[in-house]
Amino acid sequence: MKHTIKELGTCRVEITVDVDETIWADAQKKALDKALKNVSVKGFRKGNAPRALALAHVDQSKVINAAIDDVLTPVYADVLNEEKIQPFSRPSVNITKLTEKELTIVYTLTTMPKVTLGAYTGIEAKRDVVSVSEEEVAKAINDRLANAAELTVVEREAKVGDTVVLDFKGFVDGKAFEGGEADNYALELGSHAFVPGFEEALVGVKAGDNKSITVTFPEQYVKELAGKEAVFECAIHEVKEKSVPALTEETVADLGLKDVKTVEELKEFEKKNILERKTNAANSAYYNSIVEKVVADATVTYPDEIIENDVKAQEEQTKKQIEANGLTLQQYLEITGQTEEAMRENLRKGSEANLKTYLVLQTIAAAEHMIVDDAELDVEISHLAEQYKMKVEDVKKALGNNLSSFRDNLQNRKIQEFLLANNGEASKAKKVEEEVKKED
Repeated sequence: MKHTIKELGTCRVEITVDVDETIWADAQKKALDKALKNVSVKGFRKGNAPRALALAHVDQSKVINAAIDDVLTPVYADVLNEEKIQPFSRPSVNITKLTEKELTIVYTLTTMPKVTLGAYTGIEAKRDVVSVSEEEVAKAINDRLANAAELTVVEREAKVGDTVVLDFKGFVDGKAFEGGEADNYALELGSHAFVPGFEEALVGVKAGDNKSITVTFPEQYVKELAGKEAVFECAIHEVKEKSVPALTEETVADLGLKDVKTVEELKEFEKKNILERKTNAANSAYYNSIVEKVVADATVTYPDEIIENDVKAQEEQTKKQIEANGLTLQQYLEITGQTEEAMRENLRKGSEANLKTYLVLQTIAAAEHMIVDDAELDVEISHLAEQYKMKVEDVKKALGNNLSSFRDNLQNRKIQEFLLANNGEASKAKKVEEEVKKED
């Protein structure tokens, strides 16, 4: 099919296609025949009126639009295949010539960014050695016991560590402010959950007390309250003491941990958990260090619009999350001490880093033939079905729209296995083995 390609800049092209006359004619005929089947003419069953009579009831503009829609995708696919062009996103489409015999379509699109790989094997990387101290185990046990603590109402003055149940209402310049009041609020003194000075002022209160507390909001706070003095009128209902259970065999049994019945078994349990957590973190850091070096040695060229679109999407998502937490974007910026421009720049940097990493890893996957095809996907789904004792069809149905993500995860796993097997410690071991073989 006759077409021309015009470079518009970095990874941007314009494809102009003169659709083959026969293809265009067939598309119009197909669209017209379909329209005639749906025409209702008085005195005839739907779609059975004489053609000449039915034509008068057909909206020709709808027929033309249907015919255009019919050729847009196959024409585009044929040109991409012929020219070996890889699109990064959907094209914008413009019809520049439209007659009964001629149709010219202009596709403007962003092509896949260009990636030039550097070294991605034989890279040096060191994995951190992890260990677990007795202090870490003791802290984990203390934290677990604290979570199992009970709150008991006490008839005494509150102290740090106690939980005070109170009503409060805040005023600035004598006026109540939004979000400054609550009833039966349980506040643990020393948790630093409130404005500095608030919890400290509650030390010494008793059930039935009423107290006015004056605090000053931090400078980095919502604009309406930042740096201002506020008075909170408080009514104390209860003071509760946290009773942390002692570390005994009985307490350990009450924790309900599988195969953990004694103090020593609890220590081993916590040690194993900490070691596993630290090992996972070390492994992740080790792999990430390899990826960072691989990405840093590659060159990626892409148009700014890819990043701009991603940043806009992230901005919208960030705003929704902020609003879901009861704040406006401006209030969030004031609390975090940044400008909208600074936030956008941070999003941009993250987007650029993520895009480059993604593209480099995908290019490595293609170069090393690690693309997950349908056959391999079916094998993995069969394994899942066997594992969960389900039918393959039910697993596919359960995955639904997440099937592509499942495929991506499989490919990412293959990429990770490849990079770990060909870099860092594994690469060093291979070199040593090769040297030994040479000496032999």
